[in-house]
Amino acid sequence: MTLASHDLGHPGGARPAPVVFGIPLAASGIEQIVATLRTRPAARQALPLFTINVAHVTSLRRDAAFRHAYRQAWLVTLDGTPVHVFARLSGAAVEKVAGSDLVARLLATRIEGMRGFFVVSSEATARALRARLVARGFPDDALAFVVPPFGFERDEAYSQALAARIAAHGTTHLFMGVGAPKSEIWVVAWKAQLGGCYALCVGAGLDYVAGTRRRAPVLLQKMGLEWAWRFGAEPRRLAKRYIFDAFGFLWIVAFRKLDLRTAD
Repeated sequence: MTLASHDLGHPGGARPAPVVFGIPLAASGIEQIVATLRTRPAARQALPLFTINVAHVTSLRRDAAFRHAYRQAWLVTLDGTPVHVFARLSGAAVEKVAGSDLVARLLATRIEGMRGFFVVSSEATARALRARLVARGFPDDALAFVVPPFGFERDEAYSQALAARIAAHGTTHLFMGVGAPKSEIWVVAWKAQLGGCYALCVGAGLDYVAGTRRRAPVLLQKMGLEWAWRFGAEPRRLAKRYIFDAFGFLWIVAFRKLDLRTAD
């Protein structure tokens, strides 16, 4: 297994990474992770960063391609209150570092030398995000955006062209905002063609930074009720998914049905 996580606050990853569901998690907090992401990547291929939540856990149980992607991750942070509670009850001393918090903190101010490539969900998000980043001092010519067609991850010709475009941009930071598991699977499948960059799979985090979607109030975030806010905004779309994920997660936890160290 090549899946690895790191203690970014200590040279050489001095502290062992906490492990949940057989997945090594980042031992560092959000400040150390952001500090690392604000430096130029030293790799020759993409460094995938994933943020595990309840939906990821249930998908990992049934999706072999998703499990393979997770095993190739450079860094995995813990996103979501249920997974965080389970991790702490399991004895894993790990901070919750949500993808939405991570991308908001990272893009709050200009990153010197950053060449960002954003794979986003809509043209509205692309326009709004570009405007906000330029207003914060990011050079316009260092930013590139694409809204991929539905099913792009299964289109090899399109994917090859997209990977080539990302590499040609000289990308240092790739942001995937088109959902899981497609973002994670795609990044790992094409990481050797993307050039040396951080590849952050952050879902709706880009929509929140752009302002095209409203995030839950801070109080609800602190109470672990961000899911309720999302459900209230899109009940028809999320009801079936939330019920399925909730029962699936409880079943996985109760019967220890997921361990990436032993799963096929």
